[in-house]
Amino acid sequence: MNFPESLKQGDKVFLVCTSSPIFEEDIEKCKETVKNLGFEPVLGESLFQNIGGYMAGTPEIRVKDLHKAFSDDEIKGIFCIRGGFSASQLLDKLDYELIKKNPKIFVGYSDVTNLSIAFNQKCNLGVFHGPMVKSNMFNDFNEFTKKSFFNALNKKKGEKWKFQNPIDEKTGAEKETLLLYKKDFENKKINGELTGGNLSIIVTTLGTDYEINTKGKIFFIEEIEEEISRIDRMMTHLKYAGKFEDCNAVLLGNFAGCENTYGENYELMDFLKDFFKDYEKPVIYGLESGHEKPDLVTMPMGAKCTLKINENINEIYFEK
Repeated sequence: MNFPESLKQGDKVFLVCTSSPIFEEDIEKCKETVKNLGFEPVLGESLFQNIGGYMAGTPEIRVKDLHKAFSDDEIKGIFCIRGGFSASQLLDKLDYELIKKNPKIFVGYSDVTNLSIAFNQKCNLGVFHGPMVKSNMFNDFNEFTKKSFFNALNKKKGEKWKFQNPIDEKTGAEKETLLLYKKDFENKKINGELTGGNLSIIVTTLGTDYEINTKGKIFFIEEIEEEISRIDRMMTHLKYAGKFEDCNAVLLGNFAGCENTYGENYELMDFLKDFFKDYEKPVIYGLESGHEKPDLVTMPMGAKCTLKINENINEIYFEK
């Protein structure tokens, strides 16, 4: 997997809305936010577009933005402004050879998941499930999230680093990542390329030319504000598609606002324990990466991922 060189102070960073639009008053704030990080912002046309309240311009405008960003040698990184809806409209219009030949830092999550999967699989481009400008950098870019972001971006090829959760204010210790079931996984090392992202978006790739490939990989999943019943349906769909059978292990990020309004006595953990009770591969939960704010661990999608599973502690390592 090709991870581009890290960003340097003063580098040009292209800002794009691949999915939903932003308000006009947010445009200047996006510029200032990126300037304050030490980069020179270049604004895509998509920041000024709004169709139907959920599309940042036509698919052609957003594709034009991405092609411009990837083809310009002066642009060193691409930051998605926000998620939302409709990034899937771009998939059949992108020039994947252009992207493959001009690798750039690319950061986004949520609805951007399908672009990240396509860039991984079609362009051999490592990307980052990390903070977006409007979604995370306006009001929620705390020190932990910022440190995790730059730590992931700045790692050199071949350099390993350990996944780190934020500190639990109640205990004063790092929040734990735990095995859903302790079976015969202890004292084992499990490897695979990291893939995944937002559950709802992952499911939409099935049966298309952009279908997620989990064969031999570490499968990361997160979600926001979905009913447990719908999470059940989507997870079952992935199961029938062989995605859990194919992967080497499952990592569960946060599931912000995912509740069961049909029956409060059956919550997310109840479902997950039922769903994975006969699963013979490790499932690790408690990763603070997803939509829950303000803490967001940046995940390097496409990186080598190693799980070291011991009796009392689980460690996750990445390598570009």
